[in-house]
Amino acid sequence: MDTTTGRSLAAQTLLVRRAVLASEQDVAALLRDVPIDPGEVPDLIRQRGVFVLADLTLPLSAPPVAVAALRYDRAAGTARLVGVGVLAPWRRRGLGRRLLTGILTLLRAEGFERVYAYTGTADAGASLLASAGFAGDSGAAPAGGRSRFSLTL
Repeated sequence: MDTTTGRSLAAQTLLVRRAVLASEQDVAALLRDVPIDPGEVPDLIRQRGVFVLADLTLPLSAPPVAVAALRYDRAAGTARLVGVGVLAPWRRRGLGRRLLTGILTLLRAEGFERVYAYTGTADAGASLLASAGFAGDSGAAPAGGRSRFSLTL
């Protein structure tokens, strides 16, 4: 139950969209556990690399319930998922997967060919990536104890 509206999360109309600069503070707050410099968030938003899962029944300025940041290599047709953040009370309810699935659809439509991500093999990030179709990349050496995952679009 969303304590601010009194509605269940499942009843809300959620949409994946690109973040706007006005949401920079909310995005940075959701990405605080992600290995990203908060100062980089505005640049990623300008590069259209930050996506949010937003409640359509609320104003555009309302904080998102989930966010994901990506870095692009447009020349290679690849994107790297930097991280995903979901509001604490709404974790483990499929919102991260819903956001990621929407992002992958958009990236595919924009001509990207592959998405990479790095995470520990035993953490929630690995589970999220696997549920979205990512596979461990056996040809890549782990970076700093983290494994590389990839998905061909």
